[in-house]
Amino acid sequence: MLREQRGNSPPDRPNGWGHHLLWLSGVWVLPLCWFLRWMLPPSALTTGLVLVAACSLAPLPALLLSYRQHDHALSEARNAREEAEQLKLHLQTVRYRTARLREELSAADRQARLSHQLTLLGQFTAGFMHEFNNPLAIVTSRIEVLLEERKEDAALCGDLQQMLKETRYMGNIAGTLLQALRRERGSEVFAPSVPSGALEEALAAVKPSADEQGARLVEEIADVPRVDVPEHVVSEVVRGLLGNALDALKGREGGMIWVRLEPYRTAGAKVVLRIEDNGPGVPESIREHLFEPFISQSPRRERLGLGLGLFLGASLLDMYDGRLWYEERSGGGASFVVEMPPARFMRGQPYHWLAGGNRS
Repeated sequence: MLREQRGNSPPDRPNGWGHHLLWLSGVWVLPLCWFLRWMLPPSALTTGLVLVAACSLAPLPALLLSYRQHDHALSEARNAREEAEQLKLHLQTVRYRTARLREELSAADRQARLSHQLTLLGQFTAGFMHEFNNPLAIVTSRIEVLLEERKEDAALCGDLQQMLKETRYMGNIAGTLLQALRRERGSEVFAPSVPSGALEEALAAVKPSADEQGARLVEEIADVPRVDVPEHVVSEVVRGLLGNALDALKGREGGMIWVRLEPYRTAGAKVVLRIEDNGPGVPESIREHLFEPFISQSPRRERLGLGLGLFLGASLLDMYDGRLWYEERSGGGASFVVEMPPARFMRGQPYHWLAGGNRS
């Protein structure tokens, strides 16, 4: 653009014959000299003054034109600099937009692949659950029959009760797994659950593995209201987080896992549960993608991002207006925070939960 403007504008600098004519323009002083010589008395002094005046005034047209050309050159250089700055800004804008388009295309491509993978996984899960529920129902009914037949044997009945509880838990999880993959809440009707009860069940399920590994479980469970989340969902999320914590503590001495159900002080606020460990923590490189499915990472703590564990836990909570996220633990280690919505006031639930928080 600048070159075109320069090519179209007429040249102001004289060259060739124009250059010689510019300097010949000094002959304009000859009539003036003749007029002064005619008006002044003839003498050597007068002649000298006329010559000095002629020599001083002769280059005046050239000097004026040169000054004008100098101003024009400065203006042209200034315009060129401004245009260069504008071109730089345009180039930066184009680069920024190109980078944004690349990021959006990359994100859209990842989302398309993820959607396709989740669709295939949902189809597989639907078929698997159909085949899984049939033998599970047979096992559940057989355990119920054994409980009736061997009710005199207290020790065996205790084991059978635990087995029946686990099989029913498996059936409940199977019913919500496909909904979690689709991120759709079903039309199920459930009773609000007691978080402390779900925590006790999850802790009892993982305690043998923790004892075998030498990890210590520390329970800090406060009094909180019921939550508007099914009990088996709370238990599944907690079991998954405890399993991840145990994986992170493998091969470490003095491993500890804290299960903290924070005190409930504000009516209507979310119920907060924290599961922390003193392991190596989660690397910063995978924290942004920690709750995405199908992320392959290196061994040890990076295994948190492998498969569907955290993704399904976050999806299950999201179905019931809950949340799951990661925080870096002060002093080292990992901290996962679970938020669950409190249930509305109902019979059997203390009124103080609705009226103004916990009683002092």
